[in-house]
Amino acid sequence: MVNNPTRKDEDNEPVFYCRGCHSLNILINQALASDEWDGCYCGKCGSTDIGQGTIDEWLKEEAKRKEKRREIEWSK
Repeated sequence: MVNNPTRKDEDNEPVFYCRGCHSLNILINQALASDEWDGCYCGKCGSTDIGQGTIDEWLKEEAKRKEKRREIEWSK
């Protein structure tokens, strides 16, 4: 019997993201990794400030960030 994860199971899987630029492109330098968080960095901006949450949490935060960027652009 094959164990197929459901959409609900996938939604509960943690995602790791950059707290600086909000990218999901998180990389691990195994040479620097001594525990779960050591060696993790953003592949986009290089930050080591990495957050964790569900995909739904990340999507909500991304929507807020995009709205804030739009407001700044419109105010110029």
